Amino acid sequence: MEEVKKQASNIDIEGNVLYLDEERLARKEVGFPPYKNRPNGLGIFNFILEHFLYMRKSLWPWALRLYHFFIRFSKWMKQGGIKGLIYKKGIMLAPDMEAHTSTVVMNLNVDITDKSEKVVVPMDIIKESLKHASYIAGMDSCLCRDANGCDDYPHDVACLFLGEAGKTVVKHELGRQFTYEEACARVDLAAEHGLMGQAVWIEVEQMLWGIRNDEMDKMLEICFCCPCCCIAMRLARNATEHERHRFHPAGWTAVPDQTKCVGCKQCVSGTNGCPVEAITFNEDGKVCINQETCVGCGIRKSKCKLDVIKIKQTMPMRADLHEYFEKDFNLDIKIWDNH
Repeated sequence: MEEVKKQASNIDIEGNVLYLDEERLARKEVGFPPYKNRPNGLGIFNFILEHFLYMRKSLWPWALRLYHFFIRFSKWMKQGGIKGLIYKKGIMLAPDMEAHTSTVVMNLNVDITDKSEKVVVPMDIIKESLKHASYIAGMDSCLCRDANGCDDYPHDVACLFLGEAGKTVVKHELGRQFTYEEACARVDLAAEHGLMGQAVWIEVEQMLWGIRNDEMDKMLEICFCCPCCCIAMRLARNATEHERHRFHPAGWTAVPDQTKCVGCKQCVSGTNGCPVEAITFNEDGKVCINQETCVGCGIRKSKCKLDVIKIKQTMPMRADLHEYFEKDFNLDIKIWDNH
């Protein structure tokens, strides 16, 4: 019981959420300096991006190879030294305050059975954000599942790009423009297949998609991720604690009912472990989930056959995706008509 209190005083031993933790939400406001687009200068870098570096349909096989390169290279991160430094700086996950690479986990399959009133869930937040997006594009295929040869989840339930990045994806023939209704249908399909949602803003993707320096604050990516292939989660497993803090929950986290737990540790078995290493066990062998680091991804939830782990709202939610990135990462994303 003491361990449960240590991890989250607003959750009792049976996994009941006693109150929404305002203090923990405030701690997610990490204090980054305001993000500023890099200057265009003479425009040489933009020219290279837009004409040579960007990913297009003909280079898709190279993107799949790049996926495997990052996965292999990430395993060196914790070893430190020059290899770890190059890796951390290279993908913009370093803990320095100048990088704004960030992720908000928007789990589409959340537990609301114990709520009698209408509850706003991450899916509602995503759909509301889609409604006001200036432009929506849907990728033809998921890079992560293509690269990993995934047989368990559909490849065509792929990322949505919002704002100018969406236009870039369409221009390079990697996807097509979506209506609001089509985008919502993809969100519903992702939930139906048990995928989780992530709203991501990743600086290094500027070079992957060919986004100009002055338009970096006009993009956002909504990913629909499986536990086996998601590159963000696989990189997080190899990252340090500092890098993992760039993954934030939307207000929902994994919560254990310790009265049901038998200490079998099936929830940590297999290859796809908790990406932020939030799962531990107390002296009695009962599962504990650190609420300070858990992102509510649900990856380990399905491993428990006794239904010990639930995904529940433990913190207040933000008003919309713009507020998540503005409050949590000091990043003012300009892809919505009302922002």
